[in-house]
Amino acid sequence: MRLHVPIAVRVGHSVTLCCEYDLEGAALYSVKWYRDEDEFYRYVPKEEPPTRVFPILGLQVDVSMSDAHNVTLISVLRDITRTYQCEVSADAPSFHTQIMGAPMTVVVVPVGVPIVIVDKAGLEHGRPLIADCHAPPSFPASNITLYVNDERVPGYTSEWITPWEDNLEKRSARLELSGVGGSWGALRLRCEATLFRVYKANSLEVEVRPDTPQPASVLLMGPSNADRKNTAASIHLLVLLVGSYRILPFQQNLKS
Repeated sequence: MRLHVPIAVRVGHSVTLCCEYDLEGAALYSVKWYRDEDEFYRYVPKEEPPTRVFPILGLQVDVSMSDAHNVTLISVLRDITRTYQCEVSADAPSFHTQIMGAPMTVVVVPVGVPIVIVDKAGLEHGRPLIADCHAPPSFPASNITLYVNDERVPGYTSEWITPWEDNLEKRSARLELSGVGGSWGALRLRCEATLFRVYKANSLEVEVRPDTPQPASVLLMGPSNADRKNTAASIHLLVLLVGSYRILPFQQNLKS
């Protein structure tokens, strides 16, 4: 038995869930589909008609596109995000039954691209350079990946989610870099926002040229003690700029 349920589908679109099985010579008794524990579709070949739909608020089945293996949902809404299960039963004498399930999230895809905002006002006073990435509103909130000089940063200093209109969410991430300067030239920053496999977009690249160069390597500031409690793994980030490097402990943020 194999279950094919997309991990994500765009709101308002149609989706087909597929349940493949091998009865090893036995006759099929029934195929039942559930959203969590609630049955919404049944196929029994001995009945006429063989298909039967059980109403669930927000869930619409296209019977003409559904059969013993597939069930098609049309105009999906965010409210139907759940775990979907397929239960297959063989006919007499065994009536052997097997069930499998997989989660499916109905997503609202962001409109536009993420934005990077850089604050270097404190560099002259020895404070870190601060770069914030703001992803467009979506549901659920997009994931953010930051890049420094085209090198992927495995995490960020902190992150937060802002509630938005229409029950959307806007994720933001902050990167703090200390010791920015030296003769290496510009520091290039950008970020990438992704949402499952249905959305991927990059921000415009922001170039930072410190006003007062000073020989130093670039360090990624770790999270505060409060942030450390909310992270799951500790890793090390190595930043290379014109041959000079240092290693600083860094906390990786978990992403949905």
